[in-house]
Amino acid sequence: MTAATVPARSTRRRLPDANRWALSLAGIGSILVLWAIGGSATRYVPPIGEVLSELPGFLASAEVWDAAGVTTLRVIGSLLLAMVLGAAAAAVMRRDWFWGRVMSSFVGFAIAVPSTVAALLALYVFRRDPIGVYAVVAFICFPFVATVLREGMRNLDVKVGEMGDAYRITGTARLRHVVLPQLAPYGFSAVRNEYAHAWKIVVLAELFIGSSGMGWQFARAFDRFQLTEVVLWLLVFVAILLLSEYLVIRPLERFVLKWRVS
Repeated sequence: MTAATVPARSTRRRLPDANRWALSLAGIGSILVLWAIGGSATRYVPPIGEVLSELPGFLASAEVWDAAGVTTLRVIGSLLLAMVLGAAAAAVMRRDWFWGRVMSSFVGFAIAVPSTVAALLALYVFRRDPIGVYAVVAFICFPFVATVLREGMRNLDVKVGEMGDAYRITGTARLRHVVLPQLAPYGFSAVRNEYAHAWKIVVLAELFIGSSGMGWQFARAFDRFQLTEVVLWLLVFVAILLLSEYLVIRPLERFVLKWRVS
């Protein structure tokens, strides 16, 4: 493979794993210190001791995991939909013709629309139908996916394509052995970028148009002025987001892209 087939890598030296872990722990520690100071100095932040004392009982509630499961399924489903739409849009934009220009304009428009505005529009169109959550996330995320995948399609190695022609690799075999291996780095880049984005938009959409899920639970806790419960939901949100990224997405990416030269 040539360098043009994968996203450019940074030339900066990577820190050793021990140093990166130390910096991460230092960052977490600084957040806890600021939280402790804020909790003792103001009534707007729940004390860290109070939150931690209620955490075990909170996690033992079936309602918590039901809401987390609903939101997680919405994130996965809407992100898959955004990936499919983004790939289709990238394929159209790749060719410099009428519909390619139309799609490029639409993608630019979708990128410019704020997430809050999209959620409010979905509330108006879908009322409280859960399909509105999927529509909002797909609409907000697919243009970013399309932009990344279009770059990957433009950088497909011509020589690899010619090799496929020489060996008469066509149809699904060509897609599997020639095209997808070159697009995989771009696809994982799009997933990593939009995964956290999708989580934030799903929770935001659930605030406006949901009647279930973590966003709806956030809104209900806010309405009752239960700040401790709000922070507990926030901790669960962050934990699920980080654990799924570092224990599922990144290991899967390393496994799929293990053929790349380091």
